[in-house]
Amino acid sequence: MTSQPTLVIGGGLIGLATAYALIERGEGVRLIESLGAVGHGTSFANGGLVTPSMSEPWNAPGALWHFAAACLDPAAPMKLRATALPGLLRWGARFLRHCTPQRHRASAEASFRLAGFSTRATREWRERLALAYDGRASGALSIFRRGTSADAQLALSRHLQSLGLRFTPLDAAGAVALEPALAEAGADIVAALHFPDDEVGDGRALCAALAAAIVARGGSVELSRRVRGLIVQGCRIAGVDVDDGQLAARRVVVAAGVASVALLRAAGVRIAVAPAKGYSLTVDLTGRADPPRLPISDAARHVVLTPLGQRLRIAGTAEFAGEDLRLRPERIAPLAAAMREVYPALARAADPAQGSAWTGLRPVSADGLPYIGATAIEGLYVNAGHGALGLTLAAGSGILLAQLLQGVPAALDPAPYSPLRD
Repeated sequence: MTSQPTLVIGGGLIGLATAYALIERGEGVRLIESLGAVGHGTSFANGGLVTPSMSEPWNAPGALWHFAAACLDPAAPMKLRATALPGLLRWGARFLRHCTPQRHRASAEASFRLAGFSTRATREWRERLALAYDGRASGALSIFRRGTSADAQLALSRHLQSLGLRFTPLDAAGAVALEPALAEAGADIVAALHFPDDEVGDGRALCAALAAAIVARGGSVELSRRVRGLIVQGCRIAGVDVDDGQLAARRVVVAAGVASVALLRAAGVRIAVAPAKGYSLTVDLTGRADPPRLPISDAARHVVLTPLGQRLRIAGTAEFAGEDLRLRPERIAPLAAAMREVYPALARAADPAQGSAWTGLRPVSADGLPYIGATAIEGLYVNAGHGALGLTLAAGSGILLAQLLQGVPAALDPAPYSPLRD
């Protein structure tokens, strides 16, 4: 190991996956987290999916109309608050610039390559380290109810098929055969797509498991330590400022989600990442007979319904409201409605209104791809901007960052994720 450990900022999925990938490759690691426990920020109650099938970036052609609807329709799955507009101007211009068919397709391909690599890495870690986080290779089902169309997702899936995506188009009967809990809603389903390689898992529990693995290998995980700034001397990193002093470091990885933006900007490094607030509702299914087996993506409500052990996690919506973390009941209501519509019998037995509501800030990059790699400041690295795919991309992003930091051949082309990209 090197004499001075690499300092990783951020105790969510990305930071912990990075720290574990580094320590597994012989690097000393010191992870700093501002909260009192790992996985208690954006990783806490996310959608619970490891889903290469849903790795499409948000900047699809026509996204401008979705933003317009977000301004005008209070029930739109995407909501844009007027108070957030000033902070989104630069990010928004870049986002729209990447909404061309060619750029969107290139981003979708790069996202899928990283997601596929990461899914395999997640599975390998789970099996080799016996990680307990309700993780399993479940497969996933996208359903399209009356009034929605499978055409766009089917077209993208067919394109990604050449890169390794496996899927099967189904009718309503085929969907119900795979997931019997859909029986009551089956008459409303017009099409479905089955993705056998997707997985489920609890992000917060995976964070705790990775933290334990890091400490067991000699690394440190330091909680309740807020990083106030990066210390740069000349053109290289020298350490970080924390609440109780300074920590020297030759190498620093910023993996702090949306908080990465301000930390890096103060050091002269810019990444185009904006906070998009997502919501989830977790319903206790303990003792319920025949709970759902597969995670479901419901195009009608733009939500996912993920079985996690004895719980059902319903997650979705995107609200651009700056760093406002207030829980808004009107954004939780569609999640409860989705459960009642997709699983009517289950919702009668386990009322979603009694579930645990949560919100967190997804770090969404303007071009739909995370920033992974070295910055122009020597010794300063970034692993941030994974949007709604933190659990999906965590293991692969951590391994890729570790390979780049050590200067060894990378498992996949790192250029699309470079912090120095245009």
